[in-house]
Amino acid sequence: MTEVLEGECLCGAVKYRVNAAPIISGACYCRDCQKTSGGAEAHGMMFPASAVTVVQGTPSTFRRKVDSGNDVFRQFCPDCGVHVISWNSAAPEYKAIKVGTLKDPSAYQSQGSLWVSSAQSWHRPDPKLPQHSKMPCVAELSTGQ
Repeated sequence: MTEVLEGECLCGAVKYRVNAAPIISGACYCRDCQKTSGGAEAHGMMFPASAVTVVQGTPSTFRRKVDSGNDVFRQFCPDCGVHVISWNSAAPEYKAIKVGTLKDPSAYQSQGSLWVSSAQSWHRPDPKLPQHSKMPCVAELSTGQ
């Protein structure tokens, strides 16, 4: 099944479209996601990179080397600063979008949490969903192991 999802930054200058069903959806509690979300975690949906297209505007890209040695790329609006799309150099065939930027965020259903080892004591992951201490491989995520 192919879905069409659309999203945009806060000011609407950067808009994107996704033409695929999500591979996986969930919350990330790593410190980088805490900082980019301004909260305890960031909620995202991962798709094949070829299915994610910026249809308006030109996002700025920020690259950061993470503990694994890989680079994480985050695209954000140069006007309002809202983060919309990200990917990892270890798996450039996938891109993630921030759920809060979707025009209809009800399309999101969390399948679990990543980096729960970094979760803050004042906001814990849902104990009914799978939890991963750090970042498992994509195959583990998509099979729920």
